[in-house]
Amino acid sequence: MEQAPKAPKISVIVVAFNQEATIGRTLDSIISQNFDDDVEIIIGDDASTDRTEQICRSFVSRYPDRIVYLRRPVNMGVVDNYFDCLRRARGEYLADCAADDYWPDPEKLRRQADFLDANPECSIVLTDWLSRDNESGKLFRTPDNPPIEKELRFSPGSLLPAIIAGKSHLHLCSALYRREIIAADIDRNPDIFTDPLYSCEDQQILLSLARAGVVAILPQVSLHYSVGHGSVSHPEDAARKFDYSFRALRQALRLARFFDVDDPMVHRMERRMVDHLAAMALRAGPQALPDPQKVRPRRLLRFIRRSALPVPLKARCYLAIMKFPFIWNLVNRFRK
Repeated sequence: MEQAPKAPKISVIVVAFNQEATIGRTLDSIISQNFDDDVEIIIGDDASTDRTEQICRSFVSRYPDRIVYLRRPVNMGVVDNYFDCLRRARGEYLADCAADDYWPDPEKLRRQADFLDANPECSIVLTDWLSRDNESGKLFRTPDNPPIEKELRFSPGSLLPAIIAGKSHLHLCSALYRREIIAADIDRNPDIFTDPLYSCEDQQILLSLARAGVVAILPQVSLHYSVGHGSVSHPEDAARKFDYSFRALRQALRLARFFDVDDPMVHRMERRMVDHLAAMALRAGPQALPDPQKVRPRRLLRFIRRSALPVPLKARCYLAIMKFPFIWNLVNRFRK
């Protein structure tokens, strides 16, 4: 009787869409890890239309025993793409690295796997990380990402408000975590993890793991996170930012209810996001909307009322302006 292939110790998930310029660097950084046990790499190529497919297939030809390449015939979106990769993963531990990021530390996986092996109470171990400017290549820290000076540990549940509010410093692409925890939670509550209206996949994963066990952060920098210079001054850009942020707020509120998080930090995030959404709808301008007087402002107002969200003074002023397209256009003209 033929034995089933040995499961890898670690599965690394790489979700990609039109990232021909960076995915080779990403995969090289994973393959270069100094780790004795088996590592499988699962690439979810979300119907890329550039050379991402050719680059991925070249890596598969060189490392056929290490890479599982999933070429999507149609675009699934980042959430469905990620969780489909996760369901196929066989490793005891999971990691991910977005196709425009990379791991500069070749000891990342070994150090984190050793840590989880030695600390069964920990559900996830993360590291410090830096942002990297896509154009200049410059590495930097944002104000909300202070350096990690020493190993940190957080008790189960203590980080839930910060994760919901986006103030936790945790970056999933720097993490290694226990697959069995996420797999069990997805089986019990699949809609909480894979709602098609969500804006991202990492928040629900971090919440699940932070509730289930101790969260540890190591001081070594293991991730360079790519950032660009997208502008919201152009109407189409502001409209896209509104739609993304609207989904992000909806997701955060739903997850806060599910994980039973009621905290002042979350309430401050709600007010901040309502202000931000009203500003983005205003900046998009009536010309960016198929129904200038109704679509985004009315959608936002309905959501605010349905969710019983507070409306700060700034947001009220913006919403009032958007009731009058002439004034709305005039305000935007003076903002340019």
